[in-house]
Amino acid sequence: MSQVAARSATAPTWAPEAGGIRQLGFAFLHLLALSSLAFAEPLFDLLRKNPEFFAARGSAPVDIVVFAVGWVLVPPLALVVVEGLVALASQSAARILHLLFVAGLVALIVSPTLKRLFELGIGAHLALAIAVGLAVAALYARISVARSFVSALAIAPVLFLALLLLFSPVSKLVFPSEASARAIGGVPRAPVVVVLFDEFPVVSLLDSRGQIDARRYPNFAALAADGTWYRNAYTVYDSTERAQPAIMDGNYPRRDRLPTASDHPHSIFTLLGRSYSMNVSEEATSVCPTSLCKDERTSQAFAARVRSMVDDLSLVWAHVVAPEGIEERLPSVSQTWGNFGGSDDEAEESERVSAAAAAAGERPNTRANLNGNRNHRFLTWVARIRPSVRPSLNFKHTLLPHVPWQYLPTGQQYRRVASDPIPGINRYSYRDPGQVAVLWQRHLLQVGFADYLLGRLIRHLKQSGLYDKALIAIAADHGVAFDVGVYDRRRLTRRNAEAVGAIPFILKAPFQRRGRIDDSYVETVDILPTILRTLGVDPRVKMDGHPAGSAVVRRRRRVRIFERGTFRPLVFSAREWQQRKQALLRRKLALFGEGADGPWRFFEIGPNKDLLRKPVSAFASVRAAGLGARFVERAEYRNVDPRSSTVPVWVTGTVTGSPRGATRDVAVAVNGTIVGVGRTFHLVRDQGENFSIVVPWWVFRRGRNDVAIYEVRRFGARTTLALIGKAP
Repeated sequence: MSQVAARSATAPTWAPEAGGIRQLGFAFLHLLALSSLAFAEPLFDLLRKNPEFFAARGSAPVDIVVFAVGWVLVPPLALVVVEGLVALASQSAARILHLLFVAGLVALIVSPTLKRLFELGIGAHLALAIAVGLAVAALYARISVARSFVSALAIAPVLFLALLLLFSPVSKLVFPSEASARAIGGVPRAPVVVVLFDEFPVVSLLDSRGQIDARRYPNFAALAADGTWYRNAYTVYDSTERAQPAIMDGNYPRRDRLPTASDHPHSIFTLLGRSYSMNVSEEATSVCPTSLCKDERTSQAFAARVRSMVDDLSLVWAHVVAPEGIEERLPSVSQTWGNFGGSDDEAEESERVSAAAAAAGERPNTRANLNGNRNHRFLTWVARIRPSVRPSLNFKHTLLPHVPWQYLPTGQQYRRVASDPIPGINRYSYRDPGQVAVLWQRHLLQVGFADYLLGRLIRHLKQSGLYDKALIAIAADHGVAFDVGVYDRRRLTRRNAEAVGAIPFILKAPFQRRGRIDDSYVETVDILPTILRTLGVDPRVKMDGHPAGSAVVRRRRRVRIFERGTFRPLVFSAREWQQRKQALLRRKLALFGEGADGPWRFFEIGPNKDLLRKPVSAFASVRAAGLGARFVERAEYRNVDPRSSTVPVWVTGTVTGSPRGATRDVAVAVNGTIVGVGRTFHLVRDQGENFSIVVPWWVFRRGRNDVAIYEVRRFGARTTLALIGKAP
């Protein structure tokens, strides 16, 4: 056999020869086919099922198309360029590199399947995926039929793009129809101010009398004292992408509707668009048409918008393909907006792959909106409310008191970044009631921050001379539940409906000065009809909702909320609903008390509460042998300014040197005084023995603060504090 014949018998036909552009083209097609299965299909499958991702960002059609095409083409182009450069130096090295690329792409393709079928550690998962990849690469190198099969798969990228852009709900965003302002009956003149909060159960506001706790939440109480508080208001759906539009257009959510202007053409924006100027800020929907509202999320340069989308969706893809152990270390928004990824019956899977972000800041995306400058964006919107000849609709959806929890009632924050200080600490299905209580406590602190921002809004309206003459409405799209052993705290079920379903709704009519309570069972779809009737407006369109004072609402004696995904109604009698709400309120008060109990009562949770506010010197103390503490915020304690924007009240970290699975009662002392108590805990993947305790912000002094964590050892009447570690 000749040398040429021998070489052609052993070298696969895809191998790039010197100057073999045609062969390099075959290599590209094969890499394109495999990379589309590895990169495009897992992500596009999620996006086809969750087009709300693009709608929440206000993504322009060109952004979506450029991203999708780039996501398909860029990975194989990058690989083939590398392969071509290597081929210039060595054809055999290029062939080996190509096989490694094939093996790696196959490993990525099979990784999600391995995760679904087996519970493997990181090492075992990676080893099995790589083994499959190498085996397939070996077949690919030796059997021409295998290479022909991969060649046939080159049509897959075109198919995946078509399914996403042309034959899925995403097509409505790629080829949108625009809503426009409508003619209405009546000539309203009152300025309108609407604030929609997010993840906000009404029980968070209540005291032991079932009233808004004026000591903890003075601004909500003040608005209710001037307006009408609809005490039994409840949501009709439990996730933002459908709960918010239901408020905006007064219609029940439907499976085929996106949170866009084209799917909600008769919204508060289009109904008032001819009579009102618009000061609108949506953070997770795009219901206001661009002809009426400037969407700040799309004001960035095209390249920056696409880069932001790539950042977010790269992380989503990583959650899909990464082994579980690696996935848990990835940045996550598992407790944030949306139901990104997974069936509606699989809450934990849905939560796990709902990551839609990478970095905080001012990028126009929901994850960034959650992570950064929520206070700044709210106050910027407030500053745009001004007296004018033409009345204005001032509408704000704010992602508060939604997670990430990082704010205090003082207007300050206790973490400079929104990421978990210990991976998974905010999104674990705790079976320890103490840690569930800490999560609930941090939510309530953030409710206090929402009250602070509402106070800033009210003060601005009064200073501008608009408060009396304005219609002011505040509500929330849904609540949140804090139950032991539950992973998804926002998914409404029969077990937690009173926490996720019951929401605050207060409306102050123009020149209303006397507060009242309306106990009608008002649905969130009734909010817009109530606003329009208060303004004296006939919308001239049919809505599912009814004004709060109507006979239909007053006769309502049941609560009906649509189940996520199935859209089946969950129905509760008025009596059962009230009993459940009362039980939830009693549970909250037992843990955190009320404002009348004084400021310290809020922090009296956990074991050994009798130690709080006592000096460490009042107890026998020893060193906990063999143990140490690694504080996450150690550096923050070196130089605290209690008047700055950040006060490090959340004391978190890990106990080092402890036996596997060990837990213990602990106390946190700041400058020699015990100011927090709790119990250590473990997360699902044992990352060690952790502690998480919130302490009052007023215990810190200017400059250096000594923070120590002790094990609490009690023997009858004797208490010993065993020092675990100190910071800074």
